[in-house]
Amino acid sequence: MNNFFIEYRDPMFGIIILFAVIFVISFANYWWGVFKSKEEKDNIEKFIKKFEILNDEKEYKKLLQDSLIPIESLVLLADAYAKSGDYEKSINIYLVSLKRVKGKERKKFILSSLGKTYFMAGFLSRSSEIFLESLRLHPRNEESLKYLTVVYERLKEYKKAIDVLDALEELGAKTKEQKSYIEALQLYENKELDNSQKIKKLRKLSAKDTFLQRKYFEFLQQNRLEIPDDDFLKFNYKNLIDLLWFSDEKWLDLTRYNDPLLEQIAMAKGDKEYKKLSNSVFELDVLGTLQKEKNIVADLSFHYMCRECKNVFPIYFYRCPKCLAIASVKIQSSIIKKSSEENISFL
Repeated sequence: MNNFFIEYRDPMFGIIILFAVIFVISFANYWWGVFKSKEEKDNIEKFIKKFEILNDEKEYKKLLQDSLIPIESLVLLADAYAKSGDYEKSINIYLVSLKRVKGKERKKFILSSLGKTYFMAGFLSRSSEIFLESLRLHPRNEESLKYLTVVYERLKEYKKAIDVLDALEELGAKTKEQKSYIEALQLYENKELDNSQKIKKLRKLSAKDTFLQRKYFEFLQQNRLEIPDDDFLKFNYKNLIDLLWFSDEKWLDLTRYNDPLLEQIAMAKGDKEYKKLSNSVFELDVLGTLQKEKNIVADLSFHYMCRECKNVFPIYFYRCPKCLAIASVKIQSSIIKKSSEENISFL
């Protein structure tokens, strides 16, 4: 027995034991890594099968079998198809790439791109599944969180959208305006509240985030409810100029107010006698002059530019349809020939 303890205390015996332990741990760690890698690959393959499009099967299989084509080339090709509007081919190629790609960062990029392609194609439910899978692999993927917020917003799943915004906020993103906007959308959809309760909440939201003054004004206009003067006098009229232009004078009498912009709109519409004002809006001044001369041959048209991406759209937006920026709209007006038909507003 004593001989055993002497050998146990031998330094060489200790070194052998140490190397044996290191070998066992390394061996177990290697096979655990192989097992997890295979499990992740199997999960990706199962996930992909839910989204495969089979009506272009020959091309799909050809791309899948040709391992000589680099992943980078496939991704560029998928991106080109997506930009040209051929979302079906783009989705197929992204699925091929996802099946072949290795490494979490590259999978993250392809999953995000695939989710955006489904989003652009209008398949919102599938898009949400892709972004959730991306977040399962990379919980701190801000791009996926950003798009997932918009997906839930468009699906009217507002509580989920708020939860995603909370996650974005934890990562340092500014979400205050987005949360206020989603709260306003929730109010519009809430059938348990009456108009007076909605007005109270919209007034509070518009005081906190001024870009929602328009949402408050729209609600009052759509329901032909009286606008409290205390609220109306605080509005930024430049952000309402199109709504004010198309407003019914029986509902909103602009001649009651002394604000220069409101006076100009009233004069351009012919509701008030024209007079020259300093710092006037050129288009409104021209229309006011024509009203004075009884030469009503022109009208006002509006278009909407995103301050972030500079794209221009024919209808107003709270969130840019292109870059998804919130509260980035700039209203631009132009003079057009007056139509012989009665003007119809789609605002």
